[in-house]
Amino acid sequence: MRFSIVTPAINRRDLLREAIESLDSQGQNDVEHIVVDGGSVDGTLEMLAGHPNIIVLQDRRRGLYDAINMGIEHASGDVIGLLNSDDTYAAGALRAVEQAFVLNPQADAVCGAAELFNVDRILARYGAHADLVLDSHAALVGACIINARFFRRHVFARCGLFSPEFRLVADREFLARTLTAGIVTAAIDTVVYRYRGHAGSLTLSARPDQADAMRRELLRLARAVVAGADTGPELRRKARALEGRCLGRLVVSSLSAGDLIGAIRALVIQDGRSSLAPLFALGYGTLDLLFTGRMGAGR
Repeated sequence: MRFSIVTPAINRRDLLREAIESLDSQGQNDVEHIVVDGGSVDGTLEMLAGHPNIIVLQDRRRGLYDAINMGIEHASGDVIGLLNSDDTYAAGALRAVEQAFVLNPQADAVCGAAELFNVDRILARYGAHADLVLDSHAALVGACIINARFFRRHVFARCGLFSPEFRLVADREFLARTLTAGIVTAAIDTVVYRYRGHAGSLTLSARPDQADAMRRELLRLARAVVAGADTGPELRRKARALEGRCLGRLVVSSLSAGDLIGAIRALVIQDGRSSLAPLFALGYGTLDLLFTGRMGAGR
């Protein structure tokens, strides 16, 4: 089984070196590593020059997910995985994934557990079975752990690449499409991916402005999924719940900033017109949070 691993990178030479070492230490004979660089000036390219087995591409300056799409377009492997420049694979990850594909020949994807760590300790583990096999909650609200997922290359031919319309949450939009397409995921309890918590993380930042930007994009995604002609009933219900969760947090954020008008507009205007739909969505999201007890995106 040939793996293609895609890594988008910019100005993370030392962290990227650790990511590369974690891949090289997997002990798999047939691995293609594609690094898509966004114009690094910190010595990243010089470091990569010392790894002639790595394919280095220059991105098109269209954002993170377009860089990932470039790598996927150039990939030749049977299975495609995504490795962030600041994260690492756990020891034995690819071997475990390959075995899972062998044992589950009907599976289109394999997902293992993931953990979040920093320099001191492991901060969290993501390994709930419903998250790994991918249900509507995991795709839209829970820990979607896209990097712990490995896809047969036909998944991208069938479902398409990551959408450039979603700069921050294209991974969730893609996973929603795989659910609609009926993609089958095999779950393994083994930790395969390790997310690094640090101040420069794009996905784990706690800055309020970035959190609100993420919620606004999640709100747009939720409404797009609800409106989708092919969206199944369970995915549509969870999208409504996500819409309500995001609305609630954005309203609280507006009120905290003293923007009463902005908070009111968020609750009574949709698509430029007066509507009660946001209020209904807010109620739906609140009930979903109370009854499921599962936090996640938009919380």
